Amino acid sequence: MYTRTLLRATAGAIIAVLIVYAPARAQFMTLRSPFERFTDFRLTIGMGASTPPNSQWNEFTHSTAAVVSKQINFNQFIAMEYGQFRFGLMSYVFPSDMLPFIYWNPQFQIDRFIVGGDSSRLGLSIRGENLFAKRDANEYLGDGQSDKSVYPDRNSLSFIITYWLGHPPDSSDYAKFVREASADDMAEDVTVGPVLPGSAGEVRYSTRNGFSVGLGLGSGKYSGSGPISRHLNFFSTYSAFTDKGFPGFNPLALVRYRMRNLIAQFDVAGDDVDFGIVLRNLKHLDIETGLLRLEHIFPRSSRGPHRPEAYLSLRYAIGLGKNSGFFEYGDAILDQLADSDGDGLTDLEEIMIYHTDPNNPDTDGDGLTDGDEVRIYGTNPLNPDTDGDGLTDGDEVHKYHTNPRLADTDGDGLTDGEEVLKYHTDPLARDTDGDGISDYDEIHKYHTDPLKKDTDGDGLTDYEEVFIYHTNPLLKDTDGDGIDDGTEVKVLHTNPLSTDTDGDGIPDDQDGCPLEPGPKSNNGCPEVPFRVGQRVDLPRIEFETGKWDILPQSFAPLNQLLGLMTKYPGTKISIQGHTDNQGDSLFNERLSVNRANAVKDWLVSHGISATRLETHGYGQTRPITTNSTEQGREVNRRIEFIIIENKEEK
Repeated sequence: MYTRTLLRATAGAIIAVLIVYAPARAQFMTLRSPFERFTDFRLTIGMGASTPPNSQWNEFTHSTAAVVSKQINFNQFIAMEYGQFRFGLMSYVFPSDMLPFIYWNPQFQIDRFIVGGDSSRLGLSIRGENLFAKRDANEYLGDGQSDKSVYPDRNSLSFIITYWLGHPPDSSDYAKFVREASADDMAEDVTVGPVLPGSAGEVRYSTRNGFSVGLGLGSGKYSGSGPISRHLNFFSTYSAFTDKGFPGFNPLALVRYRMRNLIAQFDVAGDDVDFGIVLRNLKHLDIETGLLRLEHIFPRSSRGPHRPEAYLSLRYAIGLGKNSGFFEYGDAILDQLADSDGDGLTDLEEIMIYHTDPNNPDTDGDGLTDGDEVRIYGTNPLNPDTDGDGLTDGDEVHKYHTNPRLADTDGDGLTDGEEVLKYHTDPLARDTDGDGISDYDEIHKYHTDPLKKDTDGDGLTDYEEVFIYHTNPLLKDTDGDGIDDGTEVKVLHTNPLSTDTDGDGIPDDQDGCPLEPGPKSNNGCPEVPFRVGQRVDLPRIEFETGKWDILPQSFAPLNQLLGLMTKYPGTKISIQGHTDNQGDSLFNERLSVNRANAVKDWLVSHGISATRLETHGYGQTRPITTNSTEQGREVNRRIEFIIIENKEEK
C-alpha cells in the first residue's frame, strides 16, 4: 500500500510540474498506431492501471491459482519520440524491470505505392517490446506468462500493415474537423499557434477520420495458446519446458474507427481479443480505456484467467523543439487560418501541403516569399532555383525579369544563368546584338561576339559575312588582299573572297580598275572602250543544276562586269542565256530566259539601271560546239554579254 501511495504521489507531482512548466500534449500507448509521426523531438511520460485476472495459469502444472495479493496492476513508461520513431523504457514494478521498447512507423515508396505519411492509405507499424526481460517479467504475480500462452512476453515482436478507408480532406472539408476551445478551456489548455480570430482557443482537425483495417504478425505477448494460435503459429522453435528458442509469429488483426478526437479499436493478437477507446486532448490529457482479453468471457480449462482485464492509461508529451507545438500528423493542432510568418500561406498549407517552414516566409531563401512562389509564380518554395538555370527564383523575377520556370527564357539555346553570369548577353533576347544571328550560334557555331554586330570591325555585320558574302566574320580581310571586306563590298564592289577580282593578274589593292581587266602598263585598266557588237569576255557564270540560282563562284566575274558598266555609263548590254540540248526544248528555253533575268536582277540590285540591260533566252538553239560530249555540253551552257550600245564610242 505504501508503494502504491508513493507512486501515485510521484506521478501526481510530475504531472503538476508538466502542466505548469511545459506545453504538454497527452496521447497514449496501448493501441497500435501506424499513423503516428511527429514533427519534432518530444519527451513522453505515461502511466496506466489495470485490474488483475481472478486466477493465474501455470504452464508447468497446467492448473490455475487464484490471485488474491493484488487488487490493481500499474505500469509506467518514459519515451523519446521523433519522426517515425518512439523508443523508451517501460516498467511493470517501478523501479525494477525497466524494459526497453521501440516503435517504428516507417515511411517509404515502392514504385507508385507510398507507405506511411499523412496522406497515404497504407501504413506500417513495427514494434519491439519487453526487450531483454526476464522470464517472469510481467504485470502479474506468480509463474507463467501474463496472457497464459505457451510463449514468453520477453522480446515480443510485431508488425502490422493497415489500410485507411477514409479520404484525404480538401480545403472544403476542414470545416468538418474544426473544434474551437471554449473560454474555460483556455484557462487550462495550451493553444498551439495564433488563435483563430473571433475564437477563444485553438483549431484542431483530423485527417484520419473513418475506418482503418490492419493485418500482421506478432510474437511473445501477441501470441497465444488457443486453437487459432496453435495452428497458425509460424517459425516457432520455442519450448515452454526448456524456455529456449524463438516463439514464432501469430496473426494480428485490427479494425479502427476515428471520429475527430475519438478513436475506437477492436483487435485480435494471437488468441487475445481486445477493445479500446482513446479520447484525445481532454484538457491536458489523452485518456485511453478498454478491455483486454475479451476471449476470457468464455472460460476454458486450457486457458488462463477467466475474466477480461479492464485498463485505464494516461500519457503526457512534452515538446522539445521549435516545432514542438505540432505533434502528430493525422491529428494536427493549429489555427486553420493562421499565417505565422506572413508569407501568404496558412500554417496548415505550409505544414500539410507544401511542407514549407510556417515560421520562415522564404523557406528556400531565394528572395521570394513562399506564398508568392505558390500563388503567383508557380515556382517551388523548397528549391531556390526551380528551373535549375543557375539563377535564383528571386533574381529571375525581380532583377532579370526572366521566367523562373524556364531554364532558357528567350529560347536561344543558352540558359538564363549562362547568359547573365558567363556571356553577359540578354536572357530576354535571342539575338542580343541584333546582328541576325542568335546568341547560341554566335558562341557555339561561329565563335563570334554576341555583344557585337561586327565582331572583326570590317564594316560588315556578322550576319552579312556568314549568310550573304560568305566571308570570315573573325577576319577583317578574308582574302588577304590588303583591303578589308567592308570596303571591298560597299565601296569598291570587288570580291572579298578573291585577291584579284577582275582576274587580270593585278591584286585589287594595286589595280586602278579592279573590276575591269587591263594590262599592268595601264595600271590594270582597259586601254580602249567597248565597241557595239563586241562580246565581253568574262569567266563562266555558274548556276545550280536545272535552276537559275547563281552560285557564289560567279560573283567574281559579275563584279568585273559591274565595274565595267560603272566605268562606262554610256554602254548597254544584251544578256543572253544558252543551254545544251539535254531535256525538253521548251524547258531549256524557259531556263535560259530565267538565268539571263537572274543576272540582270543581280546587276540592278548593285546599282545598274535596268534600262541599260536586255535579256534573251535562246535555249538549245545556238550551240557553239557539239552537244555529243559532256565537255561540249558544258561549253554550250553559258551566259553571253554583248555590247548593244556605247555612247562613248568614237
